[in-house]
Amino acid sequence: MARKVVTHYAVFHNIGSTSDIAFYYQGGGADSVSGIPFAEAQYIVDLLRNEKPMSYDHALKRLSTYSLEPVGEEE
Repeated sequence: MARKVVTHYAVFHNIGSTSDIAFYYQGGGADSVSGIPFAEAQYIVDLLRNEKPMSYDHALKRLSTYSLEPVGEEE
């Protein structure tokens, strides 16, 4: 499965310190990842809030910027 542009997301924090994240795609469809450690989920949510556009490849479990990023953005 190819990477898809993420337009929306939802985060579910579970009792026991894990989280689930749902990724909703441009053009429809969604995927989710379960059992993510809380600290890692916080990092993923930070990327989703601050980077744009983002893509997700469900087969590889890879979240990435969709285009090249310039060096030295001071983020």
